[in-house]
Parts: sequence; C-alpha cells; structure tokens
Amino acid sequence: MKKTIAVVICFGVLMLGSGCGIQTPPQASIQESAGPVLETTAVDNEEYYLLTTEEDLQAIGKQYPLSGNYILNNDITLSDEWTPIGSPDEPFTGIFDGNGYIIYNLTVTKKTDHMGFFGAAEGAVVKNVILKNADFVSFFPVVYYAKDTEITGCSINDESSTQSDSQEGGPLGYSFDDEEEMIGQLISADYQNLTLSDFRALTLDVFNDANTLDLVLSDLEDYFEDESTEARIIAYSLPATCSELLSDDNSGMFTDHVEIERTAGRIILDTLEFGCNMEYMLSYAVSDENLTVSERDHVLENIHNRMQEYMDHADEKLLASAEAGDTVEEQLQSIINENLVEGMSISGTLINISILDASGEYRTIFPE
Repeated sequence: MKKTIAVVICFGVLMLGSGCGIQTPPQASIQESAGPVLETTAVDNEEYYLLTTEEDLQAIGKQYPLSGNYILNNDITLSDEWTPIGSPDEPFTGIFDGNGYIIYNLTVTKKTDHMGFFGAAEGAVVKNVILKNADFVSFFPVVYYAKDTEITGCSINDESSTQSDSQEGGPLGYSFDDEEEMIGQLISADYQNLTLSDFRALTLDVFNDANTLDLVLSDLEDYFEDESTEARIIAYSLPATCSELLSDDNSGMFTDHVEIERTAGRIILDTLEFGCNMEYMLSYAVSDENLTVSERDHVLENIHNRMQEYMDHADEKLLASAEAGDTVEEQLQSIINENLVEGMSISGTLINISILDASGEYRTIFPE
C-alpha cells in the first residue's frame, strides 16, 4: 500500500517537471509492522539475525520470517506468558541457535496444539537452547510439534537429558497426532472387554512405560470432546491402569473431582454467587482376575456421577460449614458401597473442599 502511494506522488511531481527516485530497502529489513530492527551476522557463510532482547524473540514470525536464521547474542529473561514461535499451520522452518546462552522464565501454561518455546517446526534446525526456570504444561517445551527437524544440544531446567536425547522414542517426540494414534490403538483393540491384566500389557506395548503414559494423560486432559470414547478412556481407563502399573498388581488409586457453580441467572450477565470444588481419592483392589476394564470403569464412573448428583442437590450452607468434611466423607463411602461389584473392594478419602469466597477466590475449608 505504501509503495502505491509513493508511485502516485512521484507521478504528480513528474507532471510538475521534477524528478522522484524510489529506493527499495533490502528484503531482509522489510517488516510487516513496526518492531525491533535486528542486526545480522555471518555464521558459516549463512546470514543470521542477532537476538538480544525479549522483544527480538517475539518478533520471529511477526516482523521477521519463520524461515529466517536466528542466533542469541546474550542471556534473555522473559517477563510474560510466552506466545510460541510457529504453529502447525505456520511452522518455523529456519535455523535457531541458542549459542549457549540462557533463556530464563519461559512460561507456557495455556493448553493448545502448539505449547512450547517453538510451537511447531518443520524442516528446521533448533540447537543449543538452554531454558532455566521454565514453567510449562507440555512435556516437550523446546519444540512442541517437530517434523523433519533437527534438535540438538537443548536443555530444560538444568536436566541432564536434552530434548534431542529424549526424542529417540521418548515422550518428547510425540505430537498430538501421535498421541491420538496411541489412543486409537487401544480403542480399536476393543479395550473395554479386556481383562485388567491384558489391558495393562496392551498399554505397555503402546506407551512403553507408566511414566510416558502419565505424561500423555496430562497432555490430553480436556483435549477430546466430552462423552466421546477418547475422553472416557483418558478420564477413567488409563489413569486407573497407570496407577495399577505403578503398583505392579491389581490395586490402584483413582483421583477424581466434582464441582458446582451457581449463577444469579440474569439473562444478560450471569453473576457467580456460589461455587464449590471437591476432590476425592478412591483406593481399590481387584481380586477377580476376569474383571474387565469396562466393569472397573463403570464402577469409577458411577461413583463420579453419584457424587456430582450429590453436589448438585447438597445444601450450600452445609458445604460451606465446618461439618462439610465429615458429612461428605460419609456420603462418599455410602455411594461407594452402593456401586461395589463382586471381586472389587474400594475405600474413599476426601482430599479437599474449596468454596468460592466474597473476593471471588476459592478458599479451602477442608482440610482446615
């Protein structure tokens, strides 16, 4: 748009008998919008942009191309929630060299399909990136989704292993597509009709170990649509089986929560007037070797639904009182007893009750 205006102005000047010269800046310095002007340096006969500030890092993919080459020139401390560089639709395709310098305070806590320092990279090189004091929900925080990408010499929070080390068959190499395929393998195997022992064996074949499974579960939480088969296997089947794998027998622990929020019911703007979150743990043991995944999960899901029903109809003053802990624990055990099946024993423990206070924050009332 600016070039068009310049041509029109020059044409007008020429009509008056004057000259007009238009100089086009070098391609590397053209920016889509105002932003930092990056100096360049040559490394191995390649031109690199020098990065020295948080603003410089944020300019990648905005003012500067995702296909460019970049190199850190000093340590950089980040101040806010980080917006990952690149996405599955527009991945980073250049070279990024951390050059041995440190990036402090990377914070990526919003769950998306590209939640790392680099959200997505394809055909790229990412090397020598050192992250310290990083806070992240992903288990591959350097490059979340990597396709045909070389990742070397990177470390996170002083861990001895690097992302490139872990990508050799480890969880850091998994994308959402990989994880969905794993879940699909379990579903296609008619997992619900397997015995618990057979399902544990199948789960190990797919995930290699319980720690990897735990990381995948954290990654896929709230990822699938509610009530879908995928959501149910993430909510019930795999967490219970992961616990059984860690205990190495037919016993496990299952942590669950229920909640209620009541608004004032105004048509235009609802006002939250009451809120209660409740977390509990079920410790169980299975004596029947023929108990299926479906039968176990059905018990866990029924307890959840009955606890939620209890919450929906409970007296709000009681939930907010000092007696709430004892009353809810009694109710939990009563619901457990109603839903027991032969060959499975369960005990329940109330972990936490939190109530929305006048300031709009949740306050723990149990345990005191």
